[in-house]
Order: sequence, then structure tokens, then C-alpha cells
Amino acid sequence: MEKQKHTIRINIGYFLNQANGYFRDFHVEFPEIFIEPDLNVLELKCDYRFTRNHEGLLLQADLSGKIEAQCTRCLDVMLVPVNTHFEELYMFAQRSQEEYDLVVPEDGYIDLAEPFRDYLLLEIPMNHVCSPDCKGVCIECGQNLNKGTCEHTDNQILPA
Repeated sequence: MEKQKHTIRINIGYFLNQANGYFRDFHVEFPEIFIEPDLNVLELKCDYRFTRNHEGLLLQADLSGKIEAQCTRCLDVMLVPVNTHFEELYMFAQRSQEEYDLVVPEDGYIDLAEPFRDYLLLEIPMNHVCSPDCKGVCIECGQNLNKGTCEHTDNQILPA
């Protein structure tokens, strides 16, 4: 199935002629979105604000969605909810002092895909289980013990 690719670029050119303190709120939802190079998010909800200040544009964002992942016990595919809040400052080029600063692009468009991807990935739990009573898999034959039993008498659950 083809991944749903959407652009998450925003025109911020009109912020450049505004006074410090000028802000604008944005809300966008995607039933499914593929963020290059590797993140597919379902039910992504984005509420974010750009505020102009003397150094640049401050991005404040709240994101929530669901990401497909494997249960660490039984290895079944599940949807993991992720929520994040972050702030990033896009510096005006003349104020940027470090080469790693985020800089307001000259074309007036900021691509939000990279920060959205980075912060969503940081929120994926290391160990997630499909349910609190997940039985895992048999360490001998790999049988998912939630779906059936096997002939091994000393079944042990793989650690999460």
C-alpha cells in the first residue's frame, strides 16, 4: 500500500514584517502521514504556534498520534500512542551565531517534518506491551502464548 505523503511546510514569510510578539496558531490533522524517511503516523494531531521575537521565530508545538510498533513480549504489531510538546527557535540569519542553529529560510517556508519526526520518535516507549497480561512467546518454539499453548512444559516468557 502506498504511504500517505503530505507536506508539512508552512509559509512564515509574512512574520518577517511583523512586530515582536506577533503570533499565529495553527491546527492540522492527518488520518495517516508518512514522514520521510521512515516514520508512519496514524491520527496525527498538531497544534502549534509561531511567535516572532527579536531573535527569530519561536515554534511551540503539541503533537499526538499513533505509531505502529511490536509488542516487546509477544512481537504482535500494535499501535503505540505518542504525545509530545516541544519548542524550537528559528533564528534570523543575521542573529545566528552557531552553525547548528535553526535558521529562518530565505524562501520563507519552514519544513516542520524533521522536528515533528524527531520529537515523535523520542516519545516512543522503549518497552511497550500490547496488554498488561501479555504472556509473550515460548522460548523454545516461538509460539505466541496469547494465541495458544505448545508442548513445552517449561514455557518461559521472554523478558520485556
